[in-house]
Amino acid sequence: MAPTEKYREIFGIMEVNVQTFLSQVSIPEADTGGGNESTGFDAGKFWTTLCTIADKLGFEANKATVMWINSPLPKPEDMHAVCGAFEIACVALLNTYHTLPSSEGATLKSFLTDGIKVVFESAVKFASCLLQSVGQTYASPDNHPLVSHCGIVMRACESLKTMPRTNGGAVAAKLLAHANIIKDALRELEEAKNSDSFMEDFECEENWSDSDFIIMSPLLGMIKTSGALTKKTMDTVKKCDKLDKLKIDAIPNLFAKIPELVDDLALSLYPPLDWNVSKTEAWKLKDRMEEVITQLGEILGPDHKTWLDFMEKAVKHNTATVQGILIQHGMAQLQLGEGNQQEKEKGEAVKEVEEKKGEGATKNGVSS
Repeated sequence: MAPTEKYREIFGIMEVNVQTFLSQVSIPEADTGGGNESTGFDAGKFWTTLCTIADKLGFEANKATVMWINSPLPKPEDMHAVCGAFEIACVALLNTYHTLPSSEGATLKSFLTDGIKVVFESAVKFASCLLQSVGQTYASPDNHPLVSHCGIVMRACESLKTMPRTNGGAVAAKLLAHANIIKDALRELEEAKNSDSFMEDFECEENWSDSDFIIMSPLLGMIKTSGALTKKTMDTVKKCDKLDKLKIDAIPNLFAKIPELVDDLALSLYPPLDWNVSKTEAWKLKDRMEEVITQLGEILGPDHKTWLDFMEKAVKHNTATVQGILIQHGMAQLQLGEGNQQEKEKGEAVKEVEEKKGEGATKNGVSS
């Protein structure tokens, strides 16, 4: 068999094998021979092994690339050995991945699954590039397409070393993505509000009226509250080792709708501002935040009641302020019992101010 045909055979088999490895990532845990309990599971050893294998896989990809893109071409048997080492590293990575029990947390398992799939998807493309480049000539080694594919494989392997290693960390990483979306929406609104040029860039012919700014303040406050709730929850699950690592798997789904609701509210606040539309979007966000706070209380337990109560009060405060502005402008009516609640909140605010004044007087040596 001519060397060219031997190369095609080697790379073709390699591509099929790596494609098979990719399909085996999704094998149910019960079918991999591993249990779903973490009894005897050594997390430190697991991650050390995984990272070592990831380094090895990246090394073999680089080695195969250097051999293949430079002249003279390696002997088919030498290339076969290098490709074999690459496949062995793939098998080792797959086997190690399947030793992570689901009892370590579904969010963590999902993070690792996604990372492993990226590695094998890039490995399939790497093998495919090897096969397609047989018999092709390139201006220089740097122009060879295998170079970029090798880099993709190596970056995918490197990303496994920086991913979260606990379920709390994985949940926090999911929440961070949500928090960043909320932060961006708020930042863009603040920039638009404070810069005429920002609105001109979007060719917006209308601007906010003075009365629009009145209702925008508590509506922006509601967005800020959603961001604060997301960030506080993120910090809590990341730092608290006492939390049930399986219960907190429900948290990312709890927050999944909040970024979308924030975006909808934020978009409604751009001019021309329709107060009724903004109220509708704000109430959707309010309802979701109240539901999230309630369920967080059940997941996190009584130790976190104080800050959850604070978040609940922040939501109610912004809601009451928006409703009060709408009432003042004849766009809503005071409901039975609502006035008492508003008076109660007003009284609590006055009491808080008076207490602070009293504390200040005591510090200055003034007593009654």
